[in-house]
Amino acid sequence: MRNSLAAATAAVGMTAALLAFVPATTANAGPLICDPGSHSVDWVTTSRTRVLTHKVKGYEKEYTGGSRTVTKTLEHSKTLTSGRNVDSGASAGFGVKGILISLDAHVNGSYTHEKGRTTTRSVSVSDTLTKKGRYFFYVGRLKASGYWVGYRCDGGTKWIEQAHGRARSYSAAIDGATRCGERVSKKSMADLVQKKYC
Repeated sequence: MRNSLAAATAAVGMTAALLAFVPATTANAGPLICDPGSHSVDWVTTSRTRVLTHKVKGYEKEYTGGSRTVTKTLEHSKTLTSGRNVDSGASAGFGVKGILISLDAHVNGSYTHEKGRTTTRSVSVSDTLTKKGRYFFYVGRLKASGYWVGYRCDGGTKWIEQAHGRARSYSAAIDGATRCGERVSKKSMADLVQKKYC
């Protein structure tokens, strides 16, 4: 009996000694929700707008029969840039490319990620006009922009806000000609031109 009691006492003492070596942080830590040290980006606001980058030129087709291919040279008027700003916080882990790829996914588009600017050269635009009416030739780009918040995974148990700022990107050039009165998509560059010039 005494031997059994002594053995039980020794076992309890050993368990207590082992618990003393367990780090307090492990005992108090919550469930793992992320990879320690990883980063994540959330978007507070995003927008997708149409921007005319060259001066629009008009042309009037005065006859109904036949078709005619017309070329217009449009002068550059607006420059767009692609990149991201960090308004506050540490930018480590939130590179330009990663931020812009995340922005693409949120505005459902295909955008360029170069830090440089859009072309500042004049551009020639050709289109075949088939109906009588007023036409306007244009060059533009889709612009994606938004306000982001960056988080860092702390120990695998919580996300901590680390930085926030703004980002913008633009698509490849979109050019063409639209006739006043023709039906076009409400999301197209042609629709923007019609609203501004027809």
